[in-house]
Order: sequence, then structure tokens, then C-alpha cells
Amino acid sequence: MAKDSGPTAHSVCRAVAKSRKKARSACGSQLWRMSDTEVSTALLEATRLRAQVEALELKLAAEADRRAVGDKVGATDTASWWSHETRQDRPAAKRRMRLADSLDRHTPTSAALAEGAISVDHARVITECVDKLPVDLADPTIPERAEKHLLNEALDRDPKSLAILAKHVLTVVAPEIGEERDARALEREEREARANAWLTMALDGKGSVRGKFSIPTLHGEMLKKMLLAFAAPKHQAAVKGDEPEDVVERRPSPERMGDAFCELLERLPADKLPQLGSLNASVVVLIDFTDLTSEIGRATLESGEPISASLARRMACEAGLLPAVLGRKSELLDLGRSARLFSGAQRRGLAITQTTCTATGCDWPAHLCHAHHDHSWLRGGRTDMKDARLLCPRHHARIHDPRFETTHHDGAVSFHMRT
Repeated sequence: MAKDSGPTAHSVCRAVAKSRKKARSACGSQLWRMSDTEVSTALLEATRLRAQVEALELKLAAEADRRAVGDKVGATDTASWWSHETRQDRPAAKRRMRLADSLDRHTPTSAALAEGAISVDHARVITECVDKLPVDLADPTIPERAEKHLLNEALDRDPKSLAILAKHVLTVVAPEIGEERDARALEREEREARANAWLTMALDGKGSVRGKFSIPTLHGEMLKKMLLAFAAPKHQAAVKGDEPEDVVERRPSPERMGDAFCELLERLPADKLPQLGSLNASVVVLIDFTDLTSEIGRATLESGEPISASLARRMACEAGLLPAVLGRKSELLDLGRSARLFSGAQRRGLAITQTTCTATGCDWPAHLCHAHHDHSWLRGGRTDMKDARLLCPRHHARIHDPRFETTHHDGAVSFHMRT
């Protein structure tokens, strides 16, 4: 650039070179000599200047793409050449190139960016919205009116709130068709969000479970409101009385929300949740009687993961956790009572003692298995723990299938086809 910025160079080249020189000089200035007003004014002007520089950059990118400047060095496309020469992230360069191409078709938005009135993020929201308008609009002036409306709104809104408004711009500029289209689009969006909802969780090996999820907007707002109720500073100060309220207030929001999520899970009423394996969705904690009564020790979740005995004792009175107290030989001393045969208490006992399907080689977890009578109840067998076993649905069907013979192996069973 330096060798092409002389008197004979194009005015754009001279302007860029001069701006870089002045910016470099300004960055070396002693800012502490500026007044508060000068600092705030210069900051706002520098932000507008950045928008203007980006406007020029995007115009140059569009011109470079029209001239296919990357072809001279064998680049795949102009965006790839641009990202390589400036050490940009390639996807980011491609996104900027798409915006440059779009701004070429949206003169009002391009002019507003060149004036520094809006940011690049505003420009991206506006151009993407207008480009996505239906092509079968009866009134050809609607895209122009939509762009003008969004530009006016951009003067008072941040890009995020502008994007929310942009989703319903047709309702504003053309209500006769926009309301119906928006309603159908919203219903379709909600159906897709619910159908595509997902959640993943995995142990990290350090005493935590990490996960990610995607849920519809409504359910996200419901979860957020629940967590905010627990994360509110007054509630935090109430449950953590040893911490001053101002300390709780200063804790980072992600930490407060994490605490709130844990507290929400601890307070969920297990008896109000759908049943899992004929049981309430309760977590069973196994703890030796000596550990229960001592100051040290540990307990084990039914999944096999350990927790401290102190945490087990604290949680023992919560609705979603049931303590299973074991004697010296791991016999069940207490696990609750129920009036029905193969009751919830019996199912929990089977989940503790058998943990998986008892068919040889099957690892289906206990909560997905059926409880089976080793000695058929129809033939006089009793529904006792000693005669009960867990079988997954497939093996439960197989043990009742006359085509197969069942062999018992010290707590396990195997099957083979009768000849």
C-alpha cells in the first residue's frame, strides 16, 4: 500500500494510507491528558469510524470479487484469498463476503453504514431480512419499505433486538399479508423446535456432569425463570447465610445459575414426575450403616458413582433421594415399605442388588427392566425378593417363550433354542 499511496495513486488508496498513519499516531498518544468529555466523545466517534472503515472494506471486497482477484494466485475464490492474505478465519471471511455482495444490492443500508449511523451487525440483520422476504409479493415496493423501516429502527436498537423485530417486519409494513405469514411461520418454528429438541450429558471424571441442550423458546423461558428465582441475591443470601449479600451479588451469573440449577433438581418432587421402570424417578443412594453414623465415609449412587457420606446425609430428607442402608454383609436393612406386591421398595431393592438385566451378556440398566418371578406366581410362586429377577423387555419375552429353554447360573440366566 505504501508504494501506491503517492500523489498519482487513487484517492481511496491515499485516504486509506493517511487514515492508517493518523490512527497509528493516535494510538501512541497519552490519553491520560484527555478530559472525561473528550474520552467519551472520541470513543463514540471511533466506533462510528470503525463502521465507516468496515463499509469501505466491504465495498472493496465486493469489487475484488467482481474482478476475481484470487484467480491470479489460483485461490478457490476471493474470500479464500482474502482470508489467507489477512490471516482471517475463513468462514468469517466468507460471511463478510456474502454481506459485501448483499450490500451492493441494498444502497440505503450501505449508505447508512458508510455514514457510521449503523454497525456491520445491524447491516447484516437488515440485508438478511430483506433478502429472505418472499419473492411472490404482490406489491414490489414492500422490500424497499421493509429496509427503510429496519434502518429507522436500527438507530435506536441493538442488533439483537433488531433481529427480533426483523422476523415480523412484514406485519408492520404489509399487515394485510404479514400477519398470516408470521402466524404460520411461528407455528412451523415452534413445531420444528420441539421436534428437534435435544440434550446430552456426560461425566467428566472430576465429580461433575457436563452437558448441552437445545429446547424451544417457551421451555427455555420457563427454565430461566425457575433458575432466576433460585439465583436471586436475596434467596442466595438466605440459603448461604455465612456469605454477605454483597458477596453473593458479585458472584458471576453462570455460577449463580449453576447453583440454582442444582437447587432446582434437589427440590423437584419425585412423586409428581412420570414413573420410570414402575418407580418414581428417584435416585437411590447406597450407604453402609457405619458410614451413615460416622463423620467420614462415602455413599454410592445406583449408577456406581460415589458421593460423600456427608452429602448423602444432607440429602436423605429430600423428596428425590431414598437412602438404602446396608449392613455388614450388604444386606438391606431399610428401603421403605409399600402395601403392594412387587412394590416400589422391592423394585428399588432389585435395582440395587442386580443393577442390570440378569440375562447373560445383557447390560440393560435396572430402571428399564421388568421384574420377573423365577417361580411363576400362577403356579404358586411368591412375589419375594429371593424369587425375583430383573429382565429387559426382550429377555423377559424370551423367558416366557416355549421355543427357548432357560438355564440358571448363580443369579444369571441364559437361553438356547429347543431342538
